[in-house]
Amino acid sequence: MSKSEPRADVWMPLYIGDYLADTSRLTTEQHGAYLLLIMDYWRNGAPPDDDEVLRNITRFSKFLWKKNRAILENFFAVKDGRWTHSRIDEEIAKALSSKAAAVEKASNAAKARWEKKDAPSMSQAVLEQCPSPSPSPTPLKTKSKADERASRLPADWQPSDDDVLFCREQRPDLHPAHVASQFRDYWIAQPGAKGRKVDWPATWRNWVRNQRAANSPRQIRSYHDERAETIAALTGRNRGYEQDDRTIELSTFRLASVAG
Repeated sequence: MSKSEPRADVWMPLYIGDYLADTSRLTTEQHGAYLLLIMDYWRNGAPPDDDEVLRNITRFSKFLWKKNRAILENFFAVKDGRWTHSRIDEEIAKALSSKAAAVEKASNAAKARWEKKDAPSMSQAVLEQCPSPSPSPTPLKTKSKADERASRLPADWQPSDDDVLFCREQRPDLHPAHVASQFRDYWIAQPGAKGRKVDWPATWRNWVRNQRAANSPRQIRSYHDERAETIAALTGRNRGYEQDDRTIELSTFRLASVAG
């Protein structure tokens, strides 16, 4: 294929089902060599029946090319000193036809746009109306501004004075240091985007609000409560009864005298 001839070398169709059906007995290196041959064919036309050229296309050493040539040659027909491939020739013809139709359609559309008063330049009109003949990959999703501002919790994070004060005021049933330890361990362990936050103080406040109520601590009895209960147990009287003449004065009662 000469440089002056139109080419369809931007992309090449590969029908996987057909390819695997025809190449089921090829080795791994033979698959690679065959693909290199058909890709070169697509870009440059039928290669010459020349061992040195073919070996260079397949990247084989002389020994490997001699060993694999007969197997690879079965996929081609040698005509007029070249390795020809009917299926590739058909696909090239289809691609060139589609390309010519697309160019003609774009040219007509550009001409129509150019004739309008508010039409852009001819080059711009052609660009807008002439799509690429090859499939375009889906654009990568761009990160939002919030994603760019998000950060991970530092490994040495400690709650600020405001964070501790918020915990004590909003959830007096919680111990700030214990809650902070759970908060830090949880978020540091989160992978990927889940472990990234824009506002860590707000995340802390929500964490504190959503904490389960701690088990109510055992009510701490005062010294006087314990003395009164001890006296009631020793005298057989229950707390809450009205005092009568037999009530023992707490100021003079001593456990030692009872023991005596």
